[in-house]
Parts: sequence; structure tokens; C-alpha cells
Amino acid sequence: MRKIALLILLAVCLHTRPLDAQNREFPNAIQTKINLVDFGALYNSEPKIGQSFEFGYARHVAPYLNVVVPFKLGLAKLPKATENTITTSFDLIFRLENMKSTAKLIPYVFAGAGYFLEDFGDGHAQFPFGGGLNFRVSPYAFLNVQAEYRKAQVVNRDNVQLGLGYVYLLHKSIITPTLPTDTDKDGTPDAMDKCPTLAGPSVAAGCPDTDNDGVANSEDACPEEAGPATTKGCPDYDSDGLADKEDECPTDAGTLKGCPDTDKDGVSDKEDACPTIAGTLKGCPDSDLDGVADKDDKCPNEPGTAANEGCATAGMKDTDSDGTPDDKDECPITFGTVKGCPDTDKDGVADKDDECPTLSGPVKGCPDKDNDGVEDPKDKCPDVAGTLANNGCPEEVDTDKDGVADSKDQCPTVAGNAANNGCPEEVDTDKDGVVDSKDKCPTVAGAASNNGCPIVKDSDNDGVSDENDPCPTIAGKFNGCPDTDGDGVNDKLDKCPNTAGPASNSGCPEVKAETKERLAFATKAVQFETAKAALKSASYGVLDTVITILRQYPDYKLAISGYTDNVGSEESNIKLSQDRAKACYDYIVFRGIKAERLRFAGFGPARPIKSNDNAEGREMNRRVEFELLLD
Repeated sequence: MRKIALLILLAVCLHTRPLDAQNREFPNAIQTKINLVDFGALYNSEPKIGQSFEFGYARHVAPYLNVVVPFKLGLAKLPKATENTITTSFDLIFRLENMKSTAKLIPYVFAGAGYFLEDFGDGHAQFPFGGGLNFRVSPYAFLNVQAEYRKAQVVNRDNVQLGLGYVYLLHKSIITPTLPTDTDKDGTPDAMDKCPTLAGPSVAAGCPDTDNDGVANSEDACPEEAGPATTKGCPDYDSDGLADKEDECPTDAGTLKGCPDTDKDGVSDKEDACPTIAGTLKGCPDSDLDGVADKDDKCPNEPGTAANEGCATAGMKDTDSDGTPDDKDECPITFGTVKGCPDTDKDGVADKDDECPTLSGPVKGCPDKDNDGVEDPKDKCPDVAGTLANNGCPEEVDTDKDGVADSKDQCPTVAGNAANNGCPEEVDTDKDGVVDSKDKCPTVAGAASNNGCPIVKDSDNDGVSDENDPCPTIAGKFNGCPDTDGDGVNDKLDKCPNTAGPASNSGCPEVKAETKERLAFATKAVQFETAKAALKSASYGVLDTVITILRQYPDYKLAISGYTDNVGSEESNIKLSQDRAKACYDYIVFRGIKAERLRFAGFGPARPIKSNDNAEGREMNRRVEFELLLD
């Protein structure tokens, strides 16, 4: 007993460093204890006092909860036994205590289960519970007092125990480092501090940095404005390496005095008359080196003078650049191959003289299947050779025997007269010149322009009564309405009243397939900085193509839609897609397109065109789409 007490005192003396008790930082502990064991008092007999030595391991598993595994070895005076018995036990204990506390006295309660052996045999289960008190003698060491009741699963073996012991936290020694000298107390040691007597942040090597940009005031060309070190601490909005105060294009990244040069010809876009085509003449190509840019040169492959628009002589002027001089070009302002005129069907007959400009043929540019000299569109018998006089048919046929050949008979199966083109005479009851079959008022004389009805009121004096006139206050020849562009769609219904187009497209010119392909290419080609909405310089030429298309279709509007892949949160993806769509919108407006012709929106990961399960698909889904629309 005396030896154990000396060991406990020695351990207390060796551990005096100030640290917290057993917790998440120091979860492991060992403990030793001397216990007094009584098997008699509980059975109304005289005390039967024995002793045991305990060694255990403790583990912190949760706030306020430690798990202890003690092993006990001792001598006990058991009921109905005449001699001392060797006892051993193994327990699993759950102990509730606040070992995080820095108090001197830390109480605890416990309960658990164990196995008890007598003379290393005759075992049975016991269930210990009780409480105790830890007395702190150093940051890592405690003296321990514990009272314990053990409920046995066999008769006459319940017992109580009173113990005195020692608990020790396992830990590593801590070496307190020697702090380096820091004269200005700014957290940067003097050995590393470029300004050891002036306080400053560590990113500025310990020197003052008024604008907190990481560049010390002594080296900062703009000490009051934050900027990167690459521009000596001055702002660089477009991140092109040139400070804004020296950048002629501070919002657009570029290499020429800070301005972009899309075609890499050494002339910045803002001064380049041809920003997407490299050239030496104000940024434009001059193929024949005559001082007239190709875009203004009527003879781009032959040197000339500016007075002759790039041609050697005025007579060599070739306005449409089709290789036929204007003085010999029958279509001087339209590119063509037949006497300078277009020949769509490549049959050698210019479109202006071709009665079938889209169908190749030998007769006035039209096909003639039966080779009878009568072009198929005018041949009443296109599959059988005939004569020109008989409209391409081999002989006259008069099915209804009315004296008018079928080829000229508008009613070939009903007898009529020649004056009425082979049809029976139409009845005109009201004698107003409109036959009854076409007269909406057959018994009342009226005007042909009003379908045979009298004109009661014609506010715009266009010959169509107000009741039948869709545009009663605006004169027009198209069923009473004007048709400014003459495309067969009246201005009231025409979405493009000044530009001819088919009725199927609301009177607007249809977007060509090649234009749609160029817009589809733009969708793939517009590029941005990674995870940002900043356009890369390579995108400017792509957006210039979109601007050219908008100028070719002035009646159309453009929808700009941004999309992303599904990586990241939906909210951040929607914002990024909208910012990228707006970046395209801002550029197009900056280049002169009216804002009311544009609209933009971001849809994030919605509407993927490929699977997001692979890198290739995600790249395809990160896009900005362009679509021409009519209101």
C-alpha cells in the first residue's frame, strides 16, 4: 500500500503543465485504485473487509460521457467461506462527468456490467453502479475517490466497495516556441518585415497598405485605389495587365494600349474599319496595294486610283465585283455570270430573261419535255409534242362541240360561245357588269370593286365600301387596304410592311438556312472566362457576325438565352447564365443595335442538349443561343 501511494505522489509531481481534462483533445486516460471490499454488511452480519487493486483504461466518446474498462485483482472474505478467496473482475463502465471543466473537484456517476471470478473460477455476472469524485492535482492528473455497489446474479455475493486512486490523461509534451521579434506588432517578424517600424498587413510584407490590395504604399502607384501587383497596385477593370489610368479601353481587355485587336493586325478594334479581317489600310486588307481598301475597291485585284474607286480607269469599274465591267454589265449592281447578271438555274439564260429562273431549260430558260418548242408552263400537252399555234397540243380538240378548242376553252365539257371563252353566257340580272355568280347583290346594280353591290359609304375613296373594307379609313388597292411592299399581305396584317415577304411568314422575309447555320455556329463559338460572365476576345468576331445578321433582317428581333451544365447550385447557375446572356446583349448594344430589338434571359441547367454525365456533354450544355423572332 505504501509503495502504491508513493507512485501516485511521484506521478502528481511530474505533471504540472496547464491543459484541459479528458475531452476530445485528450480522449485517453489510465487509472489505478486501491479498493476496500465488504461482503458482510449487506447481509446484517459483521463487516467482511477485503482489498483489491484496480487498473483501468478510460476513453472519451461523447460530451460528458466516458467509457471505462477496469480490471480488479484482490483478496476477499466471502460469506460462508472460512478462508480468503482470490477475486478477479472485468467491467465495462459508462461514466457521466464534466471532465472539460477546469474546476478542482469534478463529481461523476456511473453504471455498467462485469464478470466476477472466485479463485479464477466459479464466475458470475455483476452490475456495478455508484458515484465518485475527481480531485485535480495537475492539468493531466486527478486523485479519485469512489463508492460502488455491485449487484450479483448469485446469492450472497452483492458487495460494496470504497476506492482511492489516481487518474492520468495520456498526452504529448508541448514545446512553447520562442516568438521572433516583431517591433511594430503587426504579426510579421522583423526578419521578414520590409517596414519593421511601421505596422502593415503580412500580404504587403509588413508595410502600410492603405487600399488593402496587397501592394505596399511605397510600391503602390495608386495607394488610395485597390489594384493587382501586376499593375503596381492600380485598378485594372478588364484584367489585361494595363492599369485603367493608362488603358484606352479600360472595360475591354486588349493588347494595344489596352484595347482589343480581334484580327491581330496591329490596329485596335475601335480604330479598325475591318475589325474581324486583318489588313494594313486602317485595319482593312488592300489586295492590290493601291491605297483603296478591298471593301471600297471596285477592282480589288487590279491596282487603281481612289478617284476611280480602286480601278485603273472609270470604264473598268465593276460595282458588283463579278468580273464584268459596269459598261458591259447588264446587271451592274448585282453579281452574275451571264452578261453580269444572275443565272439561278445555270441554264445560260439570265434570270431577268428567264421565264423559269429556278428550272433549267432550253426554251426561254424553261424545260420542254416533249421538245415541241413550247415551254412546259405554257404547254397544254406537255408530254405530247404539238404546235405553238395549238398551245403545244398536236391537234385541236373540242370536247363540248361549241366551236372553241379545248386548249382555249375555259369550260371544255360545257358548251358555250367563243365570246365567253367557250363557257355559257353568264347572267347579269342587274346589268352592273358583274355576273350573278360573282355578284353579292345580283338584283341591285353596284360597283365591280364592291363585288357588285352599291357603295353606300367609302370613307377612304378606294372603291371598297366601309362595310367590306378591313381598312376603311386608309385607301388601298389590296381589298381596300394598302400593301406598301407589294408582297400580297396588307399593311394591317404585315409584320414587315416595308419589306416584302410571303404571307406564310406574316409578310416578312424568311430567314435563310445559311443564316440559321451561322446563328447555330455562334451558339457554339461564344466563349467566356471560366466560371465568369466576361467575354473572351475570340468572341467579339462571333458576335459581330450576329450583328451583321441583325442588320440584314431589320424587322426581326433577337432572343439571347444563356444555359449552363448542372454542376453547382441551381441558383448560382441561373445567375451565371443570365450574366453571360447579358454580356452578349451589352456588346451588341455597344456595337449600335437598338436595345428594343434585343431581349436576354438565363435558364441555368434547364433544357440540356446533351447528357450532363460526361465532360463533353457538360461543355455542349454551357452555351448562349441566338434566335431571330418576329413580334
